[in-house]
Amino acid sequence: MVRALTEGLRREIKGLNNHIRIASVSPGLVETQFFETYLKDNAALKPEDLFKRNPLQSKDVADSVVHILSAPQHVEIHDIIVCPYSG
Repeated sequence: MVRALTEGLRREIKGLNNHIRIASVSPGLVETQFFETYLKDNAALKPEDLFKRNPLQSKDVADSVVHILSAPQHVEIHDIIVCPYSG
């Protein structure tokens, strides 16, 4: 649904004939303070139960946003999907 809303906004903005670019970043599991709190409240769970792979760090998501913002004027990045990878 979010992708459909983003695409609708992109087309609407483009129809106004301006230079605003619209992009979305869809991150996978990101290690945040939320998980520390969640694990504390659910003692039966262990971190390895949630993190089958190394989770993304907030910097990974921020780097994706910087990539979008630093794209040349003639480049429009629509969607970035960022997933943890343990190869």
